[in-house]
Amino acid sequence: MSAVPIRAGRPIEHIVDGQWRDCVVAGSAVPFAPVLREDDHLHPAASDAHYSAIETNLYGFNIPAADINCNIYALWHPVLRTLSVQMWVLKGARVLPHQLAADYFIEYLFLPAVDDIADWSVEVGGFALRIAVDEPLERITIQASEPARGFALDLTCTAALPPVGRPGGHHFTQLLKTAGTLTLDGEVHAIDGHYMRDRSWGYNRPEAPERTPPYRWMTGWIGDDCAFVVAWLDTALLEGAAFGTGWDAHVGGPDASGANKWESGGPTPSLNLRSGWIAKAGRVLPVTRLRFRTLTGGDSRLLVKAVELELTDSEGGLHHITGKTRSMIPKMYWGNLLTYMHAMALEMDADGATLTGAGDLMDTYSTWHIAEVGL
Repeated sequence: MSAVPIRAGRPIEHIVDGQWRDCVVAGSAVPFAPVLREDDHLHPAASDAHYSAIETNLYGFNIPAADINCNIYALWHPVLRTLSVQMWVLKGARVLPHQLAADYFIEYLFLPAVDDIADWSVEVGGFALRIAVDEPLERITIQASEPARGFALDLTCTAALPPVGRPGGHHFTQLLKTAGTLTLDGEVHAIDGHYMRDRSWGYNRPEAPERTPPYRWMTGWIGDDCAFVVAWLDTALLEGAAFGTGWDAHVGGPDASGANKWESGGPTPSLNLRSGWIAKAGRVLPVTRLRFRTLTGGDSRLLVKAVELELTDSEGGLHHITGKTRSMIPKMYWGNLLTYMHAMALEMDADGATLTGAGDLMDTYSTWHIAEVGL
């Protein structure tokens, strides 16, 4: 019988309470961009596309009973004709000191690009990955393995909600039903839950530091037909004129308009509220106001212990959600950015009942934040 590896990281219950930080952002209801079946395939790069042009797919799953979370990220660089693949699995209620401390972690850069993603695969060393779009916007299957590390994944992702196009286009999110099996350190776990996929294409990712407030992105799901996604620039999380209220008055150039590397342009609800939607009983509405209260960890400026959300939809409906961090991995999704990826247990008030679910809070920082505020 093989020994179980010793994993690094602090137990989540050891996070001491820090300070509640309250941010309110609001804007107009912006129509969702249409999403087409062909958007689940690679898009041709424009003849004058910049070398930093990208196309991305993010998938994953979680197993709340075992505190297991997985994230799979593939990036195509059509002008450079390369492909990057990242995958991590974290088990346990703990805070990791580094992304390499995950129970399973791979990141391979500068792989040869594939021509399409209807059914593609890659093999590097002992790692193998295959992702197939069985039916665009409806069903995706993922298989991965690395026998020498006791790792295997057989995952089926089926649409739970229709895709929601981000204002400005070139991007959508979609709640998926996840099913299958995970083999981690030789132990088999059943997958039966949900996850929020993220898909983007046709814009540049230069990764230059931007002197703006931290970019925050949160997803949540509570059953087959209730979910949300919100993205905003949080002016309450860090002190300082460059990151707090009125930050745009201290910044010149395109940053003052809220330009950033995650968006392709087009309308947003407001300068700080970048996008958002909420679905209840399968009906999807834009988010027009977000009040987000953050309880940070006492020994870290960036670690989140708990959150409280009040979402207002375009019809005036209020949605109250609370979340507690179950685990956190500091993930370098891009070389010049650090994302504190929090896996959260959620509760939502609905018609006098309390519904439970899960979600991810992704807080992304650049060198400006880390150098001037610290970890």
